[in-house]
Amino acid sequence: MNKEGSELNKDDKFYKSFSQEEYNLHITKLQNQMKADNIDALLLSMPENVYYATGYKTWYSSSLFRPVFCVLGQTGEPYIILRVLEKTTVQLYSWTKNILCWGTPTRKLGELQAETVIDALRIVFKEHLNGVKNVGLEAGDGLHYYSSLTLLKDIIDEFNDIDFIDGSLTIQKARMVKTKWELDRIREACKATEDAIVETGMEIVAGVTTEKDVSRGIAKRMAEKGIDKFSYLTVISGNPKYSTFNAYSTDRVIQKDDVVLVDISGHIDGYASDLTRVFYIGKPSEEIINMAQVSFDSVLSGAKALKPGVTVGEINKVCEDYIKNTKYKDYVVHSSGHGIGLNVVEHPMIQDGGETPLEEGMVFAIEQGVYPYDPSVGAESINLCIRYEDQIAVTKDGYEYISGPGKPLYIVEGK
Repeated sequence: MNKEGSELNKDDKFYKSFSQEEYNLHITKLQNQMKADNIDALLLSMPENVYYATGYKTWYSSSLFRPVFCVLGQTGEPYIILRVLEKTTVQLYSWTKNILCWGTPTRKLGELQAETVIDALRIVFKEHLNGVKNVGLEAGDGLHYYSSLTLLKDIIDEFNDIDFIDGSLTIQKARMVKTKWELDRIREACKATEDAIVETGMEIVAGVTTEKDVSRGIAKRMAEKGIDKFSYLTVISGNPKYSTFNAYSTDRVIQKDDVVLVDISGHIDGYASDLTRVFYIGKPSEEIINMAQVSFDSVLSGAKALKPGVTVGEINKVCEDYIKNTKYKDYVVHSSGHGIGLNVVEHPMIQDGGETPLEEGMVFAIEQGVYPYDPSVGAESINLCIRYEDQIAVTKDGYEYISGPGKPLYIVEGK
């Protein structure tokens, strides 16, 4: 190996998911929230939560046959438990030194601390975190336990002196206020996503371009602009798809006078974008233009209402009331958005009655739209789908657009 290669292997900045300072911030936020909520330890299994607490990320976590756990006490660094073949990935990507490997000793793949997951957890709970009385799980709304329920039952049965409780809010409250580094990742993901959407959408040719052509074009451009993971590529055009909201693209050929709604999410370094943009193929009517403008202005009104101390329920009311004070008042069908970060949809939700107060550093995907339908039939009768969505951060004094703002409506004429 040449000198340059040797130095490269010694330089952590090429491998670590985030800086050691960022890692310390994540751990501190989690542990402070645990103390506030009287939770002695967290048992993390969701890839996003394990990544947040350790920096460890790999496609391996998509396998539901080989569980990965992270255990974090109120003090000290986290413990990560996984198969020995993943040890070097943890060492490269994460700052944590507490790696417990389990597996079959006869394979001779390296030093093992345990033969089973439960054996490894016993080491953590009984030797390192002795005296733990309760352990928080990803058991509530917004998070989910990322392994088999059989294994979870075995864990609970094995450690019958520990009370396993819902730790979802503890985790989510720690994650909901973003660091500068996290904000920068979201901003970068949003820029790549928005540019890819607009560039692709403006190339739609009526009678030629399919929905799948649009989604493929957006995905290609997003990847070229730095997106390293896709959550979804939603493309909706024409009836009856206007009533589907979240449907993936099809082979349907987009026609003249179609509304094409694109709702896309991609990630950079784990952090997500979530943008909705609408294109009209041809010359739109004043009614279509007005609907798009009302949707856009509804989101803008919500953004302007953001400031520390205001509740998410109040923001939802501002967004909904904007549309309800127009002639489209009967066409409000969903709440007005959600937090965003490592997951596309994160705590807190912007919904009616939400009591979570805003804090500086929170980031929301604020979305609202106009969906004409027959109330006597219900949502399945929606015959037009116009929505707008941007990512907007809460600042010390108000708000900051992290994406856009784009145009209320993109008009693709003459094609």
